This record gives sequence, structure tokens and C-alpha cells, in this order.
Amino acid sequence: MLRWQVLGGALIGLCLQGACNLPSGPTDEENPALPISALDDPSHPGLESCTNAQVEAELALTRDFKDSCHEMVICGGLSMAFASTLIEVLFNSAAGNSTQPDGFRYVGEGRYAAGTRMELTLTLGTATSFGQAGDIIDFDVFELSNYFEAVSLKAKASVNTSGESTSSVSAEYSGARSGAELLGVAAGGSGNLTLDLDAVLDSLGKNVYVETRILMQDQRESSSVSYELYAPRTQLKDFIGASGALDMQLIDVSAGSTTGQTMTVTNWAMEYSSTSSSGTLDGSIDFEVRGGSFDYAARFEYPHRKEPDVSLSCL
Repeated sequence: MLRWQVLGGALIGLCLQGACNLPSGPTDEENPALPISALDDPSHPGLESCTNAQVEAELALTRDFKDSCHEMVICGGLSMAFASTLIEVLFNSAAGNSTQPDGFRYVGEGRYAAGTRMELTLTLGTATSFGQAGDIIDFDVFELSNYFEAVSLKAKASVNTSGESTSSVSAEYSGARSGAELLGVAAGGSGNLTLDLDAVLDSLGKNVYVETRILMQDQRESSSVSYELYAPRTQLKDFIGASGALDMQLIDVSAGSTTGQTMTVTNWAMEYSSTSSSGTLDGSIDFEVRGGSFDYAARFEYPHRKEPDVSLSCL
């Protein structure tokens, strides 16, 4: 039977107030420049030679696709929060708080789902007693019973006169399980350990890899947009570290409108980046819209910003 003893509640309160410098990814700023968009300009530059009275209706599909692309920001932010919660799992347990990641549920076989739009899969970065590098981590890493059979946790946080903070968690445990191996603890043993956040990040960061899939299905009044994205197997530490980047590779996309238009993507090079403003996008998307009363091309350019610059041209 699992037995938990939580100690040091007053000290862990410092952690919950941000004094512990919990991993939060990069702190660079989002590009503050306002988007330059041919969609918002009433003259719609680039379409002078092919537009007609139906121009606003024909541009609705591109507007809807732009709005749907914002899902990448939302999913990227969820991924980063997921990674941070995993790093903090022992600290949250010591504080008597939930260890589960907000918005996700474990669905088995190493997979964690956020509704029907997003799924993360965790795999091993190194060989363990329960699998080889690349194998799925086939248990819920947010469930503390998968770490120890019994454990007494005590967290400590302090701030020096310069405002610099340190935090650590001590554990007296028996029956170390698979999750403990991800922290560098030998399976089956008993003993004591003390880990600070850097040590936890180092162990989990190299021992756990994450794969991400996003499935967007957006039905609007005059259009439908769907796409599937894949972020390849990435070391957990890269979610928390200086890059904070998530490669968004396009697997499939389809879009159409009630005016008879269809959309074809000709270039997709997108990346989510964690920033101090909850994340942003870098890269570009080029696509063609054919059908309706005229054909045109569009380009979304994301210069380290949530919203793109948009250019249009006739085909």
C-alpha cells in the first residue's frame, strides 16, 4: 500500500509564490511590432489585378485559416506547462498539491491527451530496468505511486539577501519503482536522497523524451479547416531550457469554403517558441486558394509573434 507523509508545508509556500525559480523556459520578449496584413487593408494589396465585388467573401477562408493557426500557440503553451509540471512533481507532492498536469489525462501506453486536439507521448532517453532507449514510458509519470512504494517528503525553499532563491526536496523512501529510475534512483531499493530543481531537471531532462501531435478540426460558418501537426521526439530538457522551441511539422491539411474554394499549402515551416508572454510563433506558411470567383496565393509570416504578417497575390 502506498503511504505518503508530507512535511515542510510552510517552506514549500515559498515555492508556490515563485521563490524557487521553478523552470519556466526562455524569457525573451515577443516581437512588439504590429502585424502588417493585406487582409486588414481595405484595398487588399496584391490582388489589384484579379479582385472583384466578391473579394471579401473569397478572403474569408484565409481569415479562418489564420484564426485556426492560433491553436499552435495554445498547444505549444500546454506542452511547456506539461513539461514544467513533470519537473515539479516531487515538489507539488511535498506541498500537498495535485501532481497532475492541467488539461491533460493519461490514456495509456505513454500517451497524455488534452481533449481531442492534442496528444503527447513520452519515451525513454536511456535504458532502464523496464525498457530501452526509445521505448514508451508505459505508466503515468504524474502518479507518485509509480515512483516509490512508500516515501516521506520534505521540501525546503529559501531566498538570500540578494533575492536569489534555492529549493530542494528530501525523500526517505522504500520500494523505489520505475518512476524513481527516471530520477536516477536504482529500482527496488530504499534509502534517502535530496534533489534540487537543477538535479531533477538534469535527470528527467535527459531520461524523458516527448512527441507531440496536434489535430485541428475547425468548422466555421462559411469554411472548414483541418490539419495535423507533429513535433518529433524531443528531449524534455529542451522544453525547459534556453531554446524552448517546438518544431511544428505539417502532416496533413485541408480547407474549403461554401464559395467552392479549396486550399493547398505549398510551404510550411513553423516553430513554437516559449517566451515571457506565454509563447509565440516563428516561421512561414505559403498556400494557394483556388475556386470561387478568382484564384490567389497568400503568405503568413510569423516574426516571433503570435499573429502573422499577411501578403496576398493573384494566381
